[in-house]
Amino acid sequence: MHPKQNQQLHAANLAAVTLEHVAREDCQQVLLLRPHDYQTSYLASNEESLEEAEENPACVPLIIRAAGEPVGFAMYALDEDDGNYWIYRLMIDGRFQGRGYGRAALIQIVKLLSEIPGCPCVVLGVHPENEKARRLYEHVGFRMTDDVIGGELVMKYDFQK
Repeated sequence: MHPKQNQQLHAANLAAVTLEHVAREDCQQVLLLRPHDYQTSYLASNEESLEEAEENPACVPLIIRAAGEPVGFAMYALDEDDGNYWIYRLMIDGRFQGRGYGRAALIQIVKLLSEIPGCPCVVLGVHPENEKARRLYEHVGFRMTDDVIGGELVMKYDFQK
């Protein structure tokens, strides 16, 4: 694909992808979204994530839609231990991977968090073997830190304020 066509495709995906707070009526759709089987060891299930959001009011669960259709799930929270906003979950259903939806959603989450007063950065953890996710995060602007938490490599996106 020509670089200009790739840029146009990316712009179209960014515009087509929306993030919405998960409402009660969205829960069943979120539970039906699943990554590829080989990716399940990299992240908690959507069921576990929704339960965590129920128990922890700091968690903000989001349904990722492309042209109105549910394609993924994300969740962020203000972590009380370190005072940073963390992207706890980002998953695109296996049927919709490779279309730029994860990248578009990640960019939108970062933008959303950048607008929170006093938020200097966004942090996330990535499974060491999840090369594809790590490349995505790096491409968007996350940088590896020296930290490892729960076996995951910690990455950070600093806002230039």
